[in-house]
Amino acid sequence: MKPAHIKSQRQKEIRRIQKRQRKIWKKQRNLGYIKLEKPIRHGWFKESVITKNVEKYKNQKYIEELHKKLEKSFWGRTKEEADKKWLQETSKYLINKELPTISRRSFNKLSDGAQRMCVPFRYYTKEKKLKLRFYVNLPKGTYRIKFTKAYVTHSKRIDPKLESEDALLDQRLLKNGYFEEVQKQYNWKDYWQISKGRKEKLKTNSKLRDLKKHKIQEIIKEEILWERN
Repeated sequence: MKPAHIKSQRQKEIRRIQKRQRKIWKKQRNLGYIKLEKPIRHGWFKESVITKNVEKYKNQKYIEELHKKLEKSFWGRTKEEADKKWLQETSKYLINKELPTISRRSFNKLSDGAQRMCVPFRYYTKEKKLKLRFYVNLPKGTYRIKFTKAYVTHSKRIDPKLESEDALLDQRLLKNGYFEEVQKQYNWKDYWQISKGRKEKLKTNSKLRDLKKHKIQEIIKEEILWERN
């Protein structure tokens, strides 16, 4: 067992590292984005949009209010991927409806007229807790579900020095003794999500490094294949 003063020093060092990381993340967010001169085609959205037919309904404002509350757009690299994400959302909670459902919190923020267009249902979470959600009764002609081409319009500004320092601090937190102490700060589910995020970041960086090995003509050819899908 480690002496108390060594454990205390380690915890103090971890807090210092995490404090510095939070400052780095804030600086990275504040770097903002650069607008691209020419948007780049990248994947598809499957989304729900309001149609002009909504103007025929007396409760138009409630329909539009309710539609805004929906999570109504899902992105995928291909149409199939976007469609899969849409189906996963609309079939959640064992309720197979054409549109996604809304939470109780979102429902409470609606006007009385919009609330009357919602139907409540109860479902069990993975933790076996009973919760309440609502599916929406929008008239069929008032919305349309479609695929839309997606584009990258902005590029994130990157500071190589901040990226490098953040990666170095991440490595220090993975050292023996440090990793275990950091793990204690989160419950298993939260820490799994954090670890998953780090893995995705490493995976993305790896793909970017791989791109450098290919000629620009090969990358363009691959982009064309994406668009055909």
